[in-house]
Amino acid sequence: MSETESDHADVVVLPPLLYLSSVLAGALTQWLLGGSIAAGSGLRVAAGAVFLITGLAGAVGFSRTFARAGQDRSPRTSTPSIVTDGLYRYSRNPAYVSLTAIQVGLALLFDNPWMLALLVPVLAIMHYGVILREEAYLERKFGDAYLAYKARVRRWL
Repeated sequence: MSETESDHADVVVLPPLLYLSSVLAGALTQWLLGGSIAAGSGLRVAAGAVFLITGLAGAVGFSRTFARAGQDRSPRTSTPSIVTDGLYRYSRNPAYVSLTAIQVGLALLFDNPWMLALLVPVLAIMHYGVILREEAYLERKFGDAYLAYKARVRRWL
């Protein structure tokens, strides 16, 4: 394998596909088994809307920041530089925070406890199969510059 072919984080899954699969599995499980978080709760709906809107806004912000930096959003492509502006000033993983908020928002809006429960394995897969692999790749590629960024910016929030 050439250096160019291996110049990317060796993630086990593309994060949007993981989250989408989890949401769809939660919807199917809800349809088959039912369940409720808080049926008829206006507070649940309001919280769901806040999470969903915040997650969507974060996804737009992350996408714009990457576009300005000229980077592909896929973790399966080479990273030409460390992005540290925009939402990356506050989180090393704003895209994943956004996807998590979107799933929480959908779970609350649709009163679906399965979508919330499925976040547990999703977040475990994200941690071990995506984030730790991305961090190892970025440490190898950027060394001290990435370690300094890691030291000053939190992984999630």
